[in-house]
Amino acid sequence: MAEILKTFLEKEFVAQPYIIGRGVLPVGGKCIIAGSPKANKSFVVLNIMLDLVRGRSIFGATYRNGSAVLPVGQPWRVLYLEQELGEQGLLERLRGKEGRPGLATELEAEGLELFVHPRDTGMRLDTPEGRDYINGIVGDVKPNVTVMDPMAKFHLSDENSAQEMGAVLRVADHLVEDFGTAVVLVHHIGKQNDDNPRRGGDRLRGSSAIFGDVDTVCEVTRKSNEHHPEPILELSFELRRGEPMDNLFVQRKRDGSVEWMGEGFEFGQPGKQPAEFPRRNTRYAKL
Repeated sequence: MAEILKTFLEKEFVAQPYIIGRGVLPVGGKCIIAGSPKANKSFVVLNIMLDLVRGRSIFGATYRNGSAVLPVGQPWRVLYLEQELGEQGLLERLRGKEGRPGLATELEAEGLELFVHPRDTGMRLDTPEGRDYINGIVGDVKPNVTVMDPMAKFHLSDENSAQEMGAVLRVADHLVEDFGTAVVLVHHIGKQNDDNPRRGGDRLRGSSAIFGDVDTVCEVTRKSNEHHPEPILELSFELRRGEPMDNLFVQRKRDGSVEWMGEGFEFGQPGKQPAEFPRRNTRYAKL
């Protein structure tokens, strides 16, 4: 029933709870993490998920006063629906291979509520059977966060059609409504026109309806050359529910872990730094 304005304004205000603070991922929110091929976005996603289930601030990043750059207030239950690496590739990244360590040891994993479901073509967002299948997985796990990586492998719809992508993303709305889970979609950046470059969320591949449907877009940009074994990555954010943020800089290590480096400056050119500048590793300038 519609309410008159005076009655509506008298309602008690309840602050929006966040899984990742500063407006990055609301409880029951929707987020896209995007980047070009080989931008290391899946490594970023794996590290974020592990920090969420540990209840640790993202990348362990803190300012000099001890406050978290991307705060996480408690451990969260996370479901990872993965359609690219498959079981073997995901095992290699998490457990390691050929004597090299991975992102999670078996001992540590015992207490972590990270559920994985790799490469299953039955998971579809654009068919009734596929939606029912995903609903069954989410209903069994009851996650606080559901990650789908990459979004393109969960449908055969036309990404340039606002109507078709609206229908695909509507499934995420139903997951939020039916199961209370936040949804994170891993996506790609579209080809850019140098004469008229797109900015922020408008850089996403496909229809602008994709950007218009989510709370947050995080773009991952590789700053080091494509052959560097420990590349520097830049993370930029478009937030609907938070104040604008400076871009973040991280380094992907050989074991797949992501190390915090700093924020708020151009790559390789620190320039003026704020009083509460985060702890960072200055080696980035030499890469």
